[in-house]
Amino acid sequence: MENHSENKDYSEYFDALEKQLLSDKSDKVPKTYTPKSSEIKKKSNRKAAIIRVRAFRCIALMLVVAVIVVLIIFGVKSCKSSDDKEISKPSKSANTQVLTEEKEKKVSLEAKETKDTVLVDSKITSDAVLFIDTKNNSIVAKRNEDKKMYPASTTKIMTLLVAVENITDYEDTFQMTYQITDPLYKDGATVAGFSAGEVLNMNDLIYGTILPSGGDAAIGLAIKIAGSEKAFVELMNKKAEQLGLKSTHFTNCTGLFDKNHFTTAKELAIILRAAMQNPVCKKVLSAQKYTTSSTNKHPNGLPLENTLFKYMYGTEPEHAVILGGKTGFVNESGYCIASFGEDSSGNEFVCVTLGGKSRWPAVFDQINIYKTYTK
Repeated sequence: MENHSENKDYSEYFDALEKQLLSDKSDKVPKTYTPKSSEIKKKSNRKAAIIRVRAFRCIALMLVVAVIVVLIIFGVKSCKSSDDKEISKPSKSANTQVLTEEKEKKVSLEAKETKDTVLVDSKITSDAVLFIDTKNNSIVAKRNEDKKMYPASTTKIMTLLVAVENITDYEDTFQMTYQITDPLYKDGATVAGFSAGEVLNMNDLIYGTILPSGGDAAIGLAIKIAGSEKAFVELMNKKAEQLGLKSTHFTNCTGLFDKNHFTTAKELAIILRAAMQNPVCKKVLSAQKYTTSSTNKHPNGLPLENTLFKYMYGTEPEHAVILGGKTGFVNESGYCIASFGEDSSGNEFVCVTLGGKSRWPAVFDQINIYKTYTK
């Protein structure tokens, strides 16, 4: 450490002073000379002066040494403090670790096979199946989980997730239009039942998207949030990329058939689990019924019912309860269901079945999977 203080050497000054006192000519006397009392006193005074000079020199040297020691101690503390500040700054390796942990959180939505993973029982007729124990992040049972399939209206789980992540005010409103409703009725798509000119808030639209699987509500959300369905679909595909999905691509927010609109049972399970982590999404996916706010077209509100629960009343699995989810169907996809539930011990599960042969077999596939694999 470099010392910038100005250190003066006073030893030469004291040596010169002492030499002057000792070399005074008046002190030089013959050996046979007997000094007078006044001379003795004068000589004694000079000796005392020499002693004082020596004492002052010692004190001065001690002070200089003390100052140097203090400066060294202060410098060492200052360096240590500086080093401590450097240590407290996050290093590049620390930042890398944080990014790695965040990446692992995303990857953790993808369940892993274990030695206990089994192929789904042949009694389950759906083409692609995945049953996950979310607590252990493990695959309990599976079949064709990586096969690309058309998801139909289970697409709306992603629609809900992207919408909720972008809504800033749930009291904000959107006016339904003929441009939205007419093409959907023409295509025979499922709708919530909103009328052109009806003013709806964001809660009405998100519940309308999930419970009755309303294409009118889904497109309304897309236009309100992104300006167009096309722009909103870009957000959906971006979210899929963020979730690390490699076999998922969306071309619309409703699930209407398109050959370039696909996913897998494994990746749909990841989308559902991501939605479950969002409290608003989980609440909507778990709702059995909902009545919209009073509108200019429906003064008493519009009652909505969850299609999943509508088909499951009285047929719940014996060892578990299905808590929420989404159904879907188009001719090209077959019957699709993505659900979540828990067993009697409170352990949570996710079940995805794609390519069901018809409605009731698809519903009972779900029920039987919970029955069989939560014992």
